[in-house]
Amino acid sequence: MKIKLANVLGSFLLILFLSSCSPSVLDVTLYTTDIEAANEGEVFEVPVRASFTMYSDDDGELETASAIAEKYLAPDSVFSQSSGDWGETLVIETTIPIGTLDNLQNYLANNNRVAVLLVENNGEIEVSLNSTDYSDALNSELSDINFMLGFELPGDSTNFRVISDSRNNVQVDATAVFVSEKPYLYFSKELERRDEAEIVFKGTSGSVYSEINPIIYINFQ
Repeated sequence: MKIKLANVLGSFLLILFLSSCSPSVLDVTLYTTDIEAANEGEVFEVPVRASFTMYSDDDGELETASAIAEKYLAPDSVFSQSSGDWGETLVIETTIPIGTLDNLQNYLANNNRVAVLLVENNGEIEVSLNSTDYSDALNSELSDINFMLGFELPGDSTNFRVISDSRNNVQVDATAVFVSEKPYLYFSKELERRDEAEIVFKGTSGSVYSEINPIIYINFQ
């Protein structure tokens, strides 16, 4: 099973009606000790939360699409759907694996996941969000339901919440991001224990992250 390094998962499950869909959001929560453990060879699941709003009447496609998506997500994933004045909102709470490339490929041989958090050590630790071949399979199944229904990458917003639970300080860096709604060409913050940073990657058409993977850089002191 391939991890598709060239694709961006700005929205974890963008079940898209092509004519109208609200900006989708993916929230990823990462603890610094988890990143350290993944860099040392462990693979485990970390929590993510995805949501989108469909500005269209739902004739049961969302329920069917959710049932299909369950095959490509962690077994304990939770789906919730609500109706509002502007359409239907679907929220998915699930997990995706974090690890190095070889370890993730072994993990995906027995676990269906549409996305992973890839850890690479190139002098500093890089953590990027990547899709897998399962995303193509999901898109194909959804398209069979309705030609306007699919799984499309990227989405509009990916939020990395990085929480330090390491004993020593940790430096977090990112390029072309938003923090507290303020744009940064280059963002850098040193986290003491129990500090956190929430870094937002915009994946709209005018953003660099419509073409590349959201990525953060971690340096352990």
